[in-house]
Amino acid sequence: MGQVLKIKIHQPDAHYRVPFSYQRRFTYPIPPYSTVKGLICNVMGIKDDKDAEFQRLQQGLSLAIYGTFESIVKEYIWFRNLKNKSHIDKFNSAKNRIIDGVPQHPGGQMPVTVDVLHNVDLTIYIYHPELMDDIKSAFENPSNRLSSLHLGRSEDWFVIKEIEKVSIGNGRVRHLPLFTWIPSLSDINDEFMRDRECYKKFFDQISGNLFRLPTFYNITESNKRVFTKYIEVKLFEKGGFKAQKFYIDDSEGIPVFFAKMGDNN
Repeated sequence: MGQVLKIKIHQPDAHYRVPFSYQRRFTYPIPPYSTVKGLICNVMGIKDDKDAEFQRLQQGLSLAIYGTFESIVKEYIWFRNLKNKSHIDKFNSAKNRIIDGVPQHPGGQMPVTVDVLHNVDLTIYIYHPELMDDIKSAFENPSNRLSSLHLGRSEDWFVIKEIEKVSIGNGRVRHLPLFTWIPSLSDINDEFMRDRECYKKFFDQISGNLFRLPTFYNITESNKRVFTKYIEVKLFEKGGFKAQKFYIDDSEGIPVFFAKMGDNN
């Protein structure tokens, strides 16, 4: 096998929101593929899906994501809605900000619980047949970044502990002490799969909740994000399994499950 890019990241706090969770905002234990893809676009200065570099990135990108965290806590916060209608619903007037004789913040508000991971350590593997050197350079010197470097919420900053190219070898594994996404047979990059029938059996038997995760999206004229590509994965939550032969990162002793992001992998 050839080389892939490995990036080790530490985050003091992180929230990778589970979609359609609102008053209690749940988090995945590791970031979904679209979040990591957004980070790559950020450091490379790719603004939108019309960018030529975005098209190149989409056509060949594959990702494998692993991680663990020390603890999870619940943060209680207020979410505010500054729309005129929300303000009127609360104060009965667009000009009023007094309730029971006490000045209040404008707009509507709602109490929300947010699940937050503490001391998160991630290992992210990136493969692209053409852009790996460009991606590595962008992480090492993010001079073209579009915003502060974060993963998850805008306040979830991170520290890069290690970034290097590593070779993928062969190995037999029976235990994985990390959370990871395991892509289905139709969504794994074939270059990193030893045998289709064996992998299908492994995927069918491995423990984990089944998810349909978005990967790429388009921005409509009304500035709405519309996802156009989904992949089927299982969330593996640490543990053992029947010994299998995989392509592995020898230095970590873990199998690499590369999910293909675009349609042209």
